[in-house]
Order: sequence, then structure tokens, then C-alpha cells
Amino acid sequence: MERVEVFRYLGRLLSQDDDDIQAVRSQLRKARGTWARVGNVLRRENAPPRVSAMFYKAIVQSVLLYGSETWVLSPAALARIEGFHMRAAYRMAKNHVPQRGPQQQWIYPSSEAVLEECGMHTIEHYIDVRRATIAKYVVDRSIHAECQGADRRRGSVPRRWWWEQRMRLDDV
Repeated sequence: MERVEVFRYLGRLLSQDDDDIQAVRSQLRKARGTWARVGNVLRRENAPPRVSAMFYKAIVQSVLLYGSETWVLSPAALARIEGFHMRAAYRMAKNHVPQRGPQQQWIYPSSEAVLEECGMHTIEHYIDVRRATIAKYVVDRSIHAECQGADRRRGSVPRRWWWEQRMRLDDV
């Protein structure tokens, strides 16, 4: 039998070590291509930052965050996604743009000001909203109540995937 390190299932990359960085890289690659096409049209049309952000959230972000509800994100992976998100926001902004300083170094405005101008939040916020939506769906299912009260089978893994996520199913 052949050993497979990475496997594509329903469009998502699954790795043998349960590391989601492969899936993050794949989605970033797709989102960069999508943003290059959409961003060019928005810049050519001189769209306001909030309008550009609406297109970004509807088109690019849906590609970027596909499957993110189940990702276990390391700080490095989250920083990669946040970096793409912030670069896109800087490209949309009109008032808060990076400028050259007196010694030819780049001076960047605060991320909060750029996101505010575009009417956006951090990427972590959007991931949390997606996870909360899935958690609400899971909690409302009758099988969830049965699983909560069930005993763990001997030999099964004692951890559940959502224990590593930043969400609580009790609060939904």
C-alpha cells in the first residue's frame, strides 16, 4: 500500500500530520490570483475603498477562507493570512497609503485606520464568524446532545477537534 503525505478531498488538502498549512497555502494561492483579477478592475474603475472592500469580501475572501472553519491555525499560518488581508486593504485604501519617509524608508499607516477606511475587520474576526456559524449548526443538531452525554469508547482519541479551536459550543 502506498503512503500518501497529502491528499485532496472535496477540494481541500488533508495531510498525514494534521497540519493545515498546506490548505492555507493552497487557498492563499487561489485568493492571490482572484484578487489580482478583481483588484485590477476595481483600480481601473477608481472604486471607493468601501465598495472595493465589498467586492473583496464577497469574491476574494470567500476563496481565501474556504474550509477555514475546520483549520487549526498556528500563529504563523494566521499571520500569513492576515498579511494577505492587510496588503489587500492597503491596496484598496485611498487616504491611508504607505509613503516614503525622509531616508527613503516606507512609512505605513496603522492597520486599524486602513481597515476602518475600507469598512473591514481583521481576518481573525471573519474566521471566528465562520466558526460560530458552523458551531451554531452543530449545537442545534440532535446528535450533538447525544454525543455530549455519551461515554468515550475504549481506544478512541480523547481529544475532539474543537478543543483546539478558539470557540465554545456551550455559548452558542
